[in-house]
Parts: sequence; C-alpha cells; structure tokens
Amino acid sequence: MKKNLDIYAEQTRIASSQNVDIIVFPEDGIYGLNFNRDTIKPYLEDIPDPTEITWNPCNQSEYTNGVEVQITLSCMARNNGIYIVANMGDKKVCDADSICPDDGQRQYNTDVVFDPQGNLVARYHKQHLYFEAQFDTPSTVERVTFDTPFGKFGIITCFDILFKSPAVDLVEDLGVKNVIFPTAWMDSLPLLSAIQFHSAFAKLFKVNLLAANLHFPLFNFHGSGIYSPRRTEAYYYNDGLFSPGKLLIADVKSSPTHYRRHQVVPDTHGFRGGNSLGASFVHGQDTAEVNTQSRRNGGHYNTASRNGIISHQLADQASGVHLNNDLGPLTHRSIRNRIHNHAHLHRVNRHMVENGWATIMADNDNYQYLPLTEPKAKVKICQNEVCCYLDYQKQNTSNDELYALGVFDGLHQIEGLSWYTQVCVLLKCEFTDIASCGQPTKIAAGHFEYLKLWGTFTTEYVFPEVLVSDDGKLRLEHEHWKYLHNRIEFVNRGKESPLLSATLYGRHYDRDNSTVSNSV
Repeated sequence: MKKNLDIYAEQTRIASSQNVDIIVFPEDGIYGLNFNRDTIKPYLEDIPDPTEITWNPCNQSEYTNGVEVQITLSCMARNNGIYIVANMGDKKVCDADSICPDDGQRQYNTDVVFDPQGNLVARYHKQHLYFEAQFDTPSTVERVTFDTPFGKFGIITCFDILFKSPAVDLVEDLGVKNVIFPTAWMDSLPLLSAIQFHSAFAKLFKVNLLAANLHFPLFNFHGSGIYSPRRTEAYYYNDGLFSPGKLLIADVKSSPTHYRRHQVVPDTHGFRGGNSLGASFVHGQDTAEVNTQSRRNGGHYNTASRNGIISHQLADQASGVHLNNDLGPLTHRSIRNRIHNHAHLHRVNRHMVENGWATIMADNDNYQYLPLTEPKAKVKICQNEVCCYLDYQKQNTSNDELYALGVFDGLHQIEGLSWYTQVCVLLKCEFTDIASCGQPTKIAAGHFEYLKLWGTFTTEYVFPEVLVSDDGKLRLEHEHWKYLHNRIEFVNRGKESPLLSATLYGRHYDRDNSTVSNSV
C-alpha cells in the first residue's frame, strides 16, 4: 500500500507541474483487490463526513493513528496545490439502534476528494457493489457533489454507472456537468468494454466523464479516459499482458452543452421485416465544442486520470505474493512465474470473472441476429418492444468475416444482480457462423461505405457506442461518426478503422427488478 501511495505522490507531482487542476485515481488503487470482510479491515479508516465537520488531515498530522492514508492524500493535495480524488475503505461503528453486521461495524467502498489546501471536501460511499463481500451497501443512495472554481463535480464508482441512482440523478436532478469516476472495470465485449461504454455515457448525458480504471490486463482490467460529449479528450487502452499504466492529461470545457430529451418516430419506409412498435424516446444532438485553453481560463480546467496500479498487494498477506507491474525485461521463465503469482487472484476472483463482465451476453440473454449477407441492404429485426433498423453498404465483401444486426429486449441477470436492457447492435461475429455472433473478438477487417443504425425503444436512455479494431487493439472512433437522437450514422471518408461494433445500448432503469421474459 505504501508503494502505491508513493506512486500516487509521483504522479500527482507530475500532474501539478503541468498545471493540472484535478487528478483522479482508480477504484481499489491503493490496496488492491481480493479481500473478504476480515482481511480488508487493516486497510480501513474512519473517514468523517465533510458536510458535518471541517477536516484537514494534513494539518492534524500529530494524530496519525488510524488515518495515515487520509493524511498522505491530504498533504499530497496541499503540497501540489491540486484536487485529488482517490478510492479507499471507510469504516463506521454501528449505532445502537441500527441493524448491524456481526462484527459491529459497517464497511464502505469510498471515494474521497481533497482540495488544494488539503481539506476533505467530498466523501462518497459506493451504492452498487459488484461481488464485493468485504463492503456493505449504504442504506440510502448518496448523491455527492462538490464545487470548485472551475465547476461542479459529481462522484460515482464503477458499477454505479449502469444504474439510475445516483449516476443519472446527478445529471438530471443536480445539474452536474463533470462526473468523477474511479473504477475497477473488467472489459466485456462486445457491448461493455470500458472505453466503449464510458465514452457513450459522456455522449448521452453531455457531461465530462473522468474515468480512472485499474490497469491489470491479465484479468481484463484496462481502459481509462477523459471523455467529453463530442469527443474523447484522452484515453488509454493497452491489453498487453504486462503493459504499464499511464497518466492521462487533458484540458476540457467545464460546461458542456445542455442535456435535453426529445421524442421522435423513426422513418421505417423500405425496410424488410415486421412492423415497428411504438415511438422512440431519444436525446438531442451533441453540439458541444471542447477547446484547449490555459489553466482555469474561459471556463476550462485541466484534468488528469491515472490508469492502473503499479504495485498490488494481495489480501492473503501470509502468501507473500506481491504483484508489481513495473516488470522490466520479460523472459519465458519470468512470465511463467508471474502468471503463477497471479493464480491466487484468479482463484479468488473466478466468481466475478465467470459470472460477471465475461458473460455479459450469456446464453440466457436471448439475442437474435440477422446476418448481413448482402453487400448493400436495408434490414430490420425485432424482439418484444424493440425493432432495430440498419441501412448499410459494405466496402468489401470478403467471405472471411460475418457481420450481423442484433436485437435484445430483456432482463440481464447475474447471480442476484440484474439490469434491463434494450439493445440494437451491428457487430462483427467471432467466426463466419451465426452462432458465434456476440462472442468476444477484437479482430476485424470490415469496412463500410456508409451505415445508419437506429431503433424503437421504450426507454429514453439509449447510449451510442462505436468500437473499432486497430490490429486487434480496441480503439474509439469519433471523426467519421454522427450520433443523432437514438441513431448512429457513418459515411466513409477513407480513413476509418475496421468496425467491431456500433451499438445503441438502452437502459430501462424502472424494469431492473422486473420478471419480464426474454422470449421473442
């Protein structure tokens, strides 16, 4: 943990030297992953509520017992004159009249924010836990914001982003334009890789999203970014097995274009298939401009997002396993030894890997696919209340690849967790048989002259995603794509990368606890 904090200090110093106003570190970045309720306890601190008391740990450094991490972060912020956002663990002794865990305390996955003077200005307890037995779910949803000279910020953590409260509430009810997002996100292709969905969140809600992810490619933790409504200011995706993390820095506009809702009925003339069902609830066109300016000039701020943890101490301290991503030269033996050292993590986290992001499009999610066998066509496919429409022309017609139009309208469930989605997706299938469509792949060579994808949804929350392939590496593409309402359009200008997927990912928040069948 001390080594990680030393790396935080070095990255903060670098960011401050480049006039950065706010730096964000990833979820679990201080003490790592894979704890149970007991093994996490040595890493927890009692973090006060800054709305109730004024707390500057750096000024109280003589009281070091039990608040060492808070002191370190507070002094780090004050010594560098910068806002710092970090993720750590909070503990609270239960009140006598409250329902309490057997150990007498509540434990929370917590984000903290320190201002440039070292004051604690925000504390957020993560609401939506993802197989985190070491932590408790807050009894009420916290909607946490903090004000800075360069704008108002809201905070959410990882799995929170898929649910309405508090993520959407911050934007719609509290008017937040800048969202802080520490995360430990495991990629899930083809719909929920980190850079794919996080950039779509910024586009849909017309906010800046500062996403700092763990960098642990062996288990698909990768992909950080500074996302604005119209473009990605900076992002880092590197799935090399022992690749390093990276400090991202960008200058962004602090007040993106206002988020609006609209209602339109799509033009369905000339499309093969069944009838359209109902009207689509959609969102306004992105029009925000993001300019590069000097620090805190003209409504801008300079931000940094730190990707990755360099040193990672496992929960099982007795095992003596210490994971270090600062690896040096790789040899066959060193790779073998490092994979052996990671085996403990795999055993502990197999529940999350097998039941989590890795099976986001499991067999029980009844996606239907229509293969795109013609070089040019207008097609549609429907399921339940959702119809998806695609107007396209391929640039090449190789028989070595299969693209398909997919639809899903139903409840996705994982071991007691569930969320309701309505999805239209154009994707490259893993192989050339329709049964492989929806399986993860990063390889694509297909190009389109043009395409237009839209659909009918009964939710107003439809996230526009585009993911391309660069020699097997995931990349974002914005230059040649338009996002109009619940519609994605593309016209070839000769420079685009091969398409992996174009997706309209709808979230029906009010059906998350439903028992709606996934049948056709």
